[in-house]
Amino acid sequence: MTSSTSRPVIEDPSWVLNPITEISKEVRHALILSSDGMVIGASEGLLRDTAEGISAMTAALHGAARAAANAALDAPDGSPVTTVTVQNAYGTYMIMPAGVRTNTFIAVSGGPDMPMGTVAHIMARQAKKLGEQLMSVPARAQGGSAS
Repeated sequence: MTSSTSRPVIEDPSWVLNPITEISKEVRHALILSSDGMVIGASEGLLRDTAEGISAMTAALHGAARAAANAALDAPDGSPVTTVTVQNAYGTYMIMPAGVRTNTFIAVSGGPDMPMGTVAHIMARQAKKLGEQLMSVPARAQGGSAS
């Protein structure tokens, strides 16, 4: 199966992203992306080119974090990582999977005063809702309709 056969389609991502971006003025933007770095949805105001670059780098970051954590923790290679958080002087960037087996993530960036606990809680709630939605809708079939 190629990634194009399993990539979900979310016509309006605002139902997932708005509850996260509206938490605090410190939340800069949010993305829904596939594990191969393709943008599935982006918060309002995030330019498409910027979102695509961030999504590609986020997929690489998540994969590297999973490999490093599994090696450091002596975990099996396929062990999932639930959250990756990166902080620097300019703020915080968090990545969280949207359910199990969806190959979809939510990523959020915010300023240094972003309320991380609150944002992580809402992200987890929205990720769960998104994962449930994605698992209830069959993936697009390649080359035509599924029978």
